[in-house]
Amino acid sequence: MQNACYSRGIAAAILLALLTPLAEAREKVGVVFGGGGARGAAHIGVLRILERENIPIDYVTGTSMGAIIGSLYASGYTVDEIEEILNTMDWSSVFADEPPRVDLPMREKEIDTGDLIAREVGIGRDGVKLPPGIIGGEDMLLTLQRFLVQTQPVIDYDDLPIPFRCVATNVATTTAVVFGRGDLALTVRASMSIPGAISPVRYDGMLLVDGGVTNNVPANVAREIGADRLIVINVGSPLLNEDKLTSPFAMMDRLFAGLMDQNTARVLETLTPRDIVIQPNMPDVQTLSFDKVDEAVKAGELAATAKLAELRSFAVSPQEYEAHRQAQLRKPFPPVRVAYIDVDKSQSRTADLVADTLDPLVGKTVTVDQIGDQVWRAMGPGTYERIGYQIVERNGEYGLMVKPVDKAWGPTFLRLGLQFEDDFNGRSNYQLNAEVRMTGLNEKGAEWRNLLQLGTYGGITSEFYFPFGKHGAWFVAPLAQWLTVNQPLTIDDQEIAQYRVNTGTAALRFGRDIGDNFRGSAALLRTYDYESLLTGSPDLPGSGRTNTTGARVEALFDSLDSVQFPTKGARVLANYTWYFDWLGGNQNGDLARLAYDQAFSFGRNTFALGARASVSDDVVNSFSTDATLGGLMFLSGYGDRELIGNQMVFGRLIYYRAMSDESGIIKMPLYIGASAEAGNVWFDYDDISANDLIYAGSIFLGIPLPVGPLRFGFGHSSTGQNSVYLTFGSYVRTTF
Repeated sequence: MQNACYSRGIAAAILLALLTPLAEAREKVGVVFGGGGARGAAHIGVLRILERENIPIDYVTGTSMGAIIGSLYASGYTVDEIEEILNTMDWSSVFADEPPRVDLPMREKEIDTGDLIAREVGIGRDGVKLPPGIIGGEDMLLTLQRFLVQTQPVIDYDDLPIPFRCVATNVATTTAVVFGRGDLALTVRASMSIPGAISPVRYDGMLLVDGGVTNNVPANVAREIGADRLIVINVGSPLLNEDKLTSPFAMMDRLFAGLMDQNTARVLETLTPRDIVIQPNMPDVQTLSFDKVDEAVKAGELAATAKLAELRSFAVSPQEYEAHRQAQLRKPFPPVRVAYIDVDKSQSRTADLVADTLDPLVGKTVTVDQIGDQVWRAMGPGTYERIGYQIVERNGEYGLMVKPVDKAWGPTFLRLGLQFEDDFNGRSNYQLNAEVRMTGLNEKGAEWRNLLQLGTYGGITSEFYFPFGKHGAWFVAPLAQWLTVNQPLTIDDQEIAQYRVNTGTAALRFGRDIGDNFRGSAALLRTYDYESLLTGSPDLPGSGRTNTTGARVEALFDSLDSVQFPTKGARVLANYTWYFDWLGGNQNGDLARLAYDQAFSFGRNTFALGARASVSDDVVNSFSTDATLGGLMFLSGYGDRELIGNQMVFGRLIYYRAMSDESGIIKMPLYIGASAEAGNVWFDYDDISANDLIYAGSIFLGIPLPVGPLRFGFGHSSTGQNSVYLTFGSYVRTTF
């Protein structure tokens, strides 16, 4: 009897053990992260409260900024790690279209002199092709790839530590696309492509934009993948009053918010009484307020705390939660030794150039950040829509699979530029530039650049740039140029004449880049100058012709971070030219030139040093070999290029301070500054003397507009010259 009872007890215990998990089976919890730009930082605050209350998360879905937060959390990042990422991220860089100027290849620095607007359009047989967004989003993708690198082997998002889905919108069908497989970084990037603002993503045969257009709060998606109960976080932007719609950005934000509110309302109607909606109150945090991450996080904590009574119905025991959460945490991706790099050439004309740029990684043990930095450098030529990469393992070795994709609106690009100066003394100059640049003419990045100039300088420049060798570091560049300019002639601080000068130049340049900051070159030159008197005394020379033939060596170092209002780095250009009486040349002598600019910053304060010099044998005498001074910060008080001579020496010290905050995506601080300058021009080398220096100074206001730097200032010289200036042009002057 005892044995029978014992057997029945064992059977009951076994049955109870089998039935208990079924009786106590926990309902699966899905957390839905809505889109809202910088307001999405509130998700972090909500997550912090959910973790504190031992609320397990079994599924995650997200749209736009919610897709970023959701993908990081689903990949195993902690709440503190995600908050640190958002707080330390330079959002203006994340939304940039090219690497920082200091990291650009020398070819790009050489032509980045402020004469052209950075924004470009494509041109072809079908006419003008506009970029699909104001912001390209290349750095955004590379940033996501860095943080999500450990997920790259994952194709099915159900295999992440927390199953995840993100939502984008198919432009062609205007329908929602739910991603549960594929390249996680790329699909998340697609999910936050605000139409018209951030370029769409071409992926899997679709053109994708922000998921907020069709499903900004994807609660239904979380339900479809298995969630029994939902915690929905809605961080959509509040609708602004009409009196606050004071900018194109505010108007676009208002329209986009209205669209999101409509589809969000439809989704929220599907929720059950057992689901919870958390809507943080953030009246001062707008879509682009990335400087207010802490404020948004706090708003999320407060909103979740207000729902504690309802949230606690989702909670489990501390022990169960700890085991659940520990299983979801990521393991940091360790440094890897890169054994090989495979570059997909199917969607880029210059894939070899990308391979060359990444080649220094081969054989080295590098971190994920170092890989990302090198890929970002490969974006430098500016012809790529994106460069995707994956860290892969093959036969026990790690390598990179890289796929560059050329800009869809290329390969021929049009850029415009505008400069003007008015000294309010009857002297004004303007310059309109248009550049047509044909790119991808060989796998190393050969290009044909044609620059049309109208205004102070009129004419056309055509240059074929042909890089070759490893990394495309060597180059040969034939050039043809025709320029015409009105040049004032000033004696004893009085303008006595105006000459019209026509200059034709043919050059063949050969050189090599060493790193990202130095270029050395040699060139053969043939120049023709013709000057004719426009206004002035008939006793002055009426016209003259000069032919020059020469050979030049040149060194250029450039690490400036900007040619508008630089805050760090230096630019040094030095060349030496020998002129010969060959091939019709009628000059026989030497010319040495130096241009130096350097900037140092302390917080918002910047000091910029500058020097320029042009000295030659007295027998070298033509317009092409002359040097000029005049204009704001180039002997302030004088008109632009008012002083001209065979010899020139000049130095300056400039101070400016950013008076407004530079945080946020779009940086356009107001600068206030002053300059102290000294210099002069002479006709004969022996006349150069410190006793003849003209001293000058200026005070100015400036703002770096997207189309170039605008300055308003007053200049005064020791010779009594005064001018009020309104100038629109580059800090760096490339001509002497």
